[in-house]
Amino acid sequence: MQSPISRYIRLAERWTWLVVLGMFICGGVTYFISKHIPPVYQASATIVLEFGTDPFHAFDNVSASLQATQTYAQLVTSPTVLEPVLANHPGMTLQQLDAMITVKPEPSTQLIDVDVQNRDPRLAMQLANEVCQSFAQLANTQLPGTVQILPAILPTDPIRKPLQDVGIGALVGLGLALALIVLFEWIDDRLSSFEQVQELLGMEVLTTIPKLSRKERLKQIGETTLAERCRILCAGLNALWAAEPFKLVLITSALADEGKSTIAANLAIFLATAGKHVLLIDANLHRPVLDQHFGLDNHRGFSDALQEAWTPHEIGLNAHKTDIPTLRVLTAGMPLSNPADLLQSPLTTQLFSHVQKAPFDYVIFDAPPLLPVADTQLLALHVQAAMLVVDVSKTPRKALIHAKQLLNRTRIMMLGTALNKSSWSGEIHRYRSYRQQLKVDTIMITPPDTPPIKDLVDPSITDIPTGKLADPITPTDGLVDPDITLTLSRRPKLTTTDE
Repeated sequence: MQSPISRYIRLAERWTWLVVLGMFICGGVTYFISKHIPPVYQASATIVLEFGTDPFHAFDNVSASLQATQTYAQLVTSPTVLEPVLANHPGMTLQQLDAMITVKPEPSTQLIDVDVQNRDPRLAMQLANEVCQSFAQLANTQLPGTVQILPAILPTDPIRKPLQDVGIGALVGLGLALALIVLFEWIDDRLSSFEQVQELLGMEVLTTIPKLSRKERLKQIGETTLAERCRILCAGLNALWAAEPFKLVLITSALADEGKSTIAANLAIFLATAGKHVLLIDANLHRPVLDQHFGLDNHRGFSDALQEAWTPHEIGLNAHKTDIPTLRVLTAGMPLSNPADLLQSPLTTQLFSHVQKAPFDYVIFDAPPLLPVADTQLLALHVQAAMLVVDVSKTPRKALIHAKQLLNRTRIMMLGTALNKSSWSGEIHRYRSYRQQLKVDTIMITPPDTPPIKDLVDPSITDIPTGKLADPITPTDGLVDPDITLTLSRRPKLTTTDE
């Protein structure tokens, strides 16, 4: 499971550009605006309150001054104080003058600060002094106590500098960027890392193959990462089977068009090429494609087996031969209007019992996607293991969680996941130690648009089955994704070492 620290690190790596961009734009705009706005100057004068000069009552006098400070501060901006000042400045209104003045009584003191801001530093100084003098005349004639004035001096520096404004703008940009990140993360339902896939599915992702560019597809297979991934896959499959044997394997995905048919076909081909007897069944009765992959007749197939009582021998006879001697393919057959109903009939249980007895090492089912139809859930009740295909470029997290819940209901053994179109880096391939221990060399048909199978063959291998290999699997009518990867998860009974 992904730790909180690693999740935050990945989140920072994903959104650092937005934070930097937000701070740069807001800081730059603020600097541009501050350079074109006239500077504002602030002049400050201070009013000092005194109540009595009797040294025998000094404490009482100070206490009275402190209590009166707040009241006197309110009177500084009263019309009675400001109107005499306005008489000296024709054209200035009471609202304009009041907006320039800020009165701040100093806590626990007898001081009141009067700040006046204006673009003209001399006018700011003049207004601050005139307001304080007008207040002193009012207080000394009509209020108890006495008031003294500490006059303002001419300000030389503006209260706001461009660099200070840039800092404020950058902080605003940071806040906006963080708000956008929270919003995007809340509404974004895409997968962001292979650790997230592990966390959502509760199984480990051990290998991924990135989406191959046109340049990479033109390279020899030995020059790409695909060859090593295939070796890891073969060694891992052998290790899983040795720990807990299985025969019937279901290949499915959460949604349609995630590459599961191509994975099922290539998995069957590489197992057969390695000497295993494999039966590949097209169990997708809604959108079958394996007959187009292999160029086979689809007149009779899996749909007929669901309606007739086929024996294990008949299953082998009705499956089509391929150019690989140990691989047979049972196509989907004629379309059915109610495949889910047939999958719940007694004939289905009998069929899978016969399939289990058929003379094959592996029987691989290319099943429909989990979420659109109910067929896969019914098929999962009759098989032993399953592999889930995930197209990380489009599969939403909610769909993946739902698919996991459906598979958990069937209590099927999950071999692992197959990540498709991965652009993530840093994957850990834990099956490498299996290959080193078991010394297994295998041959695997590569995904479409990659070099043919002969480029995968180790020259030292001499016991390859004879016969013409099937043509590379290619997508038909856009139904199968050409960029695939196969991943098998580690079972609890096995131990591996990380490299």
